[in-house]
Amino acid sequence: MIATIHDILSIAWPDRGGWRVYGEEITAGDGGPVPTMEEIEAARPAAEILHAAHLAAATLANTRANLILTRAQFGEMLIRRGIKATVLAAIAAIPDQTTRDIMTEWFEYAPTVRRTSPKVEAIRQQLMIDADDVDLWFTEAMSYE
Repeated sequence: MIATIHDILSIAWPDRGGWRVYGEEITAGDGGPVPTMEEIEAARPAAEILHAAHLAAATLANTRANLILTRAQFGEMLIRRGIKATVLAAIAAIPDQTTRDIMTEWFEYAPTVRRTSPKVEAIRQQLMIDADDVDLWFTEAMSYE
């Protein structure tokens, strides 16, 4: 995706207090000098790479935020992946009683499970499961009845 002049300025000169681009008029939020069009164009290749990475990260975050399973779908996903007992063991192994009780309560009774839940992330990290794999599992599990 082609970065706009505003995108390039914001990426290449992020500490300038924000940029305003109105047609061909450019002003820096800090009131300082504005880069020339040659300097802006020289910054374009690197800025477009960073811009694309930012867009990809935002898209991934948005996708993950929309991955929400029912309790039954979550349980079925764990069973199909053969990790339900491992997840239960990981929860049982939490040393802090309060944290363990909270995780157990969540695991047993939460009506929905969000992919972006800190509890899902904690289990994923504890079991060293790749984040992309969990994304795929959640996506697949959304089709379960």
